Amino acid sequence: MIKKEIYPKTKRVICEGVKIQITEKLDGSNLCLFKLNETMYIAQRNNILSIDEIEENKGMLYKGLYQWLHDNRIALQEELHNNSVLCGEWLGMGKLKYSVDEFDKRFYMFAKANINEEFELSNLIYDHERFIYPFILQNIPNCIGVVPVVKEISNIPNKKQLDKIYEQYCQKVDRSVEGFVVNYNNYITKYVRMKNGKLQEHFDRS
Repeated sequence: MIKKEIYPKTKRVICEGVKIQITEKLDGSNLCLFKLNETMYIAQRNNILSIDEIEENKGMLYKGLYQWLHDNRIALQEELHNNSVLCGEWLGMGKLKYSVDEFDKRFYMFAKANINEEFELSNLIYDHERFIYPFILQNIPNCIGVVPVVKEISNIPNKKQLDKIYEQYCQKVDRSVEGFVVNYNNYITKYVRMKNGKLQEHFDRS
């Protein structure tokens, strides 16, 4: 006989102090930056490159990424903790074009994580208040932005509520918005309104 409980405990419903954070879904390209064994790495699409490999692979990097890495590699290597990962959007590759007055960075964080020797992510966190912890001095470098917070509410929104928030937010920022990411207790879902630069109704593709 083996004495072991295999079914996990079910979490209780959080009834008080719930914070649903809605952030803007930027129209960019997924990019992860991380430090492992004192070496900086760049992960874009299905490729992982060390910082020392970017020269020979310059042509495969996102537009503008080579120069950005060249300009900021020392700060990133010195300021990032080992095994820490920055997950975000690299702007300039999507259909929507953003004003440099509003978006003066190229890389915008939407999550932090950790990574192991097998290049596997763990502890993926979307809470903006914890984005400082991958950095030794707990300051986000000037070369890195954070995706905009649209609204914080205390209930999980339905489509009708999100439609209204989207309309209000578009009026506020006076530009096209791809959609939102809704974060409830570190569980995220997306609400998408722009496809190939054209406005459409959100619908569940699952």
